[in-house]
Amino acid sequence: MLKRIFNLNIAKYFLISCLASVLDLGISNYLYNTTRINYLIACNLGIALGFLFQYFTGMKYVFKGGNRPKTFLIYIGTFALGLLLANTTIWTSYNILQLSFFYSKMMSMLVPFFITYFIRKTLLGANKGGESKYENALQI
Repeated sequence: MLKRIFNLNIAKYFLISCLASVLDLGISNYLYNTTRINYLIACNLGIALGFLFQYFTGMKYVFKGGNRPKTFLIYIGTFALGLLLANTTIWTSYNILQLSFFYSKMMSMLVPFFITYFIRKTLLGANKGGESKYENALQI
């Protein structure tokens, strides 16, 4: 059962996203709390470095590689959308809802996750062996 779950592309994407998120959160938190730069700048730098990690690992383990310039452009486009969603979420949760930086950052990582996965899956396709009836049921 566990092996079946880890064969799903969304599970692989989730694991890669978690690792990218740890990198993102660590960098963002360090920059915000140690250097005291603006929270949006700290978050965007963390997101950018997490994005690079996610691109290279995602193209290797989740999505079809194919044409590298084309796939990178798709990743950049979905990254821009994810960045917009992340910045909107963190700004709203930090400034309006008055949540702590940590909780605001966590929310800003969660919101874009599914949206960017399904857009990338649609535009890039998924590696064979990861597709199943369970994963298709997750699509909106």
